[in-house]
Amino acid sequence: MKNRIPTLAVLLALIFALTACGSGGSDSTDQSASGEVGGSSGQAQISGQVQDGLRVLTFDPSLTNQDFRIYRGDYVRPEIKGGGNIHLVIEDLKVDGEYPAPEGSKPYFKVPGTGTFSYQAGNLTGVIEAVDYTAASYQEVSAKEAVALIANIDPLILDVRTDREFNDGHIEDALLIPVQVLQVRVGELAEYKDRTIFIYCRSGNRSTVASRMLIDKGFKQVVNLRHGVNDWNRSGYKLVK
Repeated sequence: MKNRIPTLAVLLALIFALTACGSGGSDSTDQSASGEVGGSSGQAQISGQVQDGLRVLTFDPSLTNQDFRIYRGDYVRPEIKGGGNIHLVIEDLKVDGEYPAPEGSKPYFKVPGTGTFSYQAGNLTGVIEAVDYTAASYQEVSAKEAVALIANIDPLILDVRTDREFNDGHIEDALLIPVQVLQVRVGELAEYKDRTIFIYCRSGNRSTVASRMLIDKGFKQVVNLRHGVNDWNRSGYKLVK
């Protein structure tokens, strides 16, 4: 990249270093009952596991109350323990449907923001709490900050949207690996494990999921475009085809 400003590179490195120092022992991890490792020390255990870019939450029909904790931006695929169907209603998220979803329907629902959302699934009730992801090696930036990052740090730019979205317009020099296949293709990024990876999607949700996947695999510096291509377009920056 041309016209790099070394000062910004130093500042970004310092941000990661200070975050690591202030994370309260992020080298220690919490193992949730579902088997997922938490993103940082002190953050409550996270429910379910990520499969093919979706967070799978298993509802136990033998319980009358069951609470879950997930990350903001998760795409959630509900399932019932032991198999079968579950009718899930979450009014605040406009969710009202059967899972596994009928053919032709989306097998997941999206949780775009933080908060506590009450649900009902037959006789089972509880809440799904969505929290922000935090980690020493993770940072979120605005579109304006992203432009400076690209100009000065020369990161790997990773687009985790679909092929169609990518072909409609993407950030210049971006590599496309859709979040749905990132788990099986993460080996393609091995050479960037110690470099800065800048990730984006449409709104910042899929890129948050992708960021966690990479950090869980040991990637050291992951930067997420907080509001995705939506913010990039609003800020007047161009996409290429």
